[in-house]
Amino acid sequence: MGTKKRTAGLLLNIFLPVLAGGAVYCFFSPDVIFVKHVDGLLGKGFHAGSAVCGNVFVRLVRNYLPDIMWAYSLVFALYLILGDNKESLMKIFFIAFSFSAIMEILQLTDFCGGTFDIFDILTEMLSELFAIFIIKNIFEEAS
Repeated sequence: MGTKKRTAGLLLNIFLPVLAGGAVYCFFSPDVIFVKHVDGLLGKGFHAGSAVCGNVFVRLVRNYLPDIMWAYSLVFALYLILGDNKESLMKIFFIAFSFSAIMEILQLTDFCGGTFDIFDILTEMLSELFAIFIIKNIFEEAS
């Protein structure tokens, strides 16, 4: 894989999940602080009605998909910043998982808004492991 293609692939794996997670929040969670800021910048946003948001599948998507996407993206961002070698993958996973767990635990305090959910930590960990798997088997194998 050429350097430009590889860098483009890494950047896509950083920015597309961030945008997808943000879109899920913008569509399903008009009460989230950053969605209110987006609505303020762009005008009133398009948000799903409460009937749609009551669906179990939609609640799972709304509650877990953004965190999954952002954890995945974080691993790729750390990989791009900290180095692209097999020795750095364990360090990258440790940093990403620690950050995700700390951010979730901080939701138990007044310091950070949100709702603590142990399953967020689990899904983020699985997403981070999946990102490491993708990096190891696609980006490092191709270089």
